[in-house]
Amino acid sequence: MILGICGSGRKEGNTGALVEEVLKAAGTESELVWLIDINLGYCTGCWRCVSEGKCWQEDGMTELYKKMIDCDAMVIGSPCYYGEVSGLVKSMMDRSIALGYMGFGKESETPMHGRKPLADKPAAVLSAVAGHGVEGALKTMEKFVNYGEMNFVGKLGAIAGMGDVRELDDVMSEARALGKKIREAMK
Repeated sequence: MILGICGSGRKEGNTGALVEEVLKAAGTESELVWLIDINLGYCTGCWRCVSEGKCWQEDGMTELYKKMIDCDAMVIGSPCYYGEVSGLVKSMMDRSIALGYMGFGKESETPMHGRKPLADKPAAVLSAVAGHGVEGALKTMEKFVNYGEMNFVGKLGAIAGMGDVRELDDVMSEARALGKKIREAMK
């Protein structure tokens, strides 16, 4: 199963359309989680996850941890704000620190980083922006994927102006190609 994670606050927007197209093109079981729907709190930096083996916050991230661990591959999408990911995506990434202290997964080379339960899962990232800065958002998500030692299969940055990516044939073609790469990487 491919887990799509969308960090847009607008379900009818360009980022969601791209994530949906990638998942559809993969042609396999998938689930799309909209971070706007899961009541996601931010990381407080308390490090209780290190000693307790889980995040102390009981919110939508609790269920998302399970989905992240159980999925076979992941697609993460964020709109680009000021050359960066949305606050929703940043909170999801920050809260994912707790994954390393849940007691399973590949042992990290740096003991204080715990484990890497997402290691080797194929992952792709994408971002949509009206004007510029998409490379910064993509780089942030790529760092998240690399930190988790996931299998980075590709990225897509879409510059759509004030238009709709669904009307940009080249962008939608890239999204479909990325979906096929994810499917191939799952084999």
